[in-house]
Amino acid sequence: MATKTQKSGKITEALILDAYVDYVLTEQKVPASIYAFAKMLEITEADIYKFFNNFESMDTTLWQNAANSTVSMLKSSEEFGSYTTREKMLGLFYTLTEHLNQQRSYFIYSLQASKMPLKNAEAMKSIIKDFATEIIQEGLQDKQIEDRKLLSDKYPDAVWLNICFVLGYWMKDQSKGFEKTDAAIEKSVTLMMELMGKSALDSMIDLGKFLLKDKVKPSFKF
Repeated sequence: MATKTQKSGKITEALILDAYVDYVLTEQKVPASIYAFAKMLEITEADIYKFFNNFESMDTTLWQNAANSTVSMLKSSEEFGSYTTREKMLGLFYTLTEHLNQQRSYFIYSLQASKMPLKNAEAMKSIIKDFATEIIQEGLQDKQIEDRKLLSDKYPDAVWLNICFVLGYWMKDQSKGFEKTDAAIEKSVTLMMELMGKSALDSMIDLGKFLLKDKVKPSFKF
């Protein structure tokens, strides 16, 4: 059970979130009400409402904090700026799962508590997609990512879908140090970047356009 808050102590968002996570993991359910939660902490409902309207907003904040911490850590890294686009994407996936692992029990509870698979993780969707868009734009500029009409704008969505795939795998991973999740990240991000990059299909399309434009017909037959 969560430790009671000192009445004279300063009430902070972090304190309330820590108490909420502790209660949920101990009781395997959310508190009965904000009133009951506040009473347990020996604070007032108003103290909680300064930061959160309900328990759902606490869950949302926890997911967003993980995503924001991930982005902040990567952007503050001097090495990150020199990475290739693929390395930046790998850094995003690896760092995010590292942050989630810090409160793994809670985030798995959150995912499993939702009636829709991975629904609660959508709280960090816009943060992840915005950061992925920055990486993708840099990749497009230096030609590490292929600019495809009608498809390039969908690349951030592909990143989010890959995040969801990794989260689904991470939830069930029982390997030591979650090494299988790391392997899933490596393989899925590599495939994603290959699909975003110049591929054999692009070369075939370019050749086809060239032949059609110059009205050249191949001299061989199958």
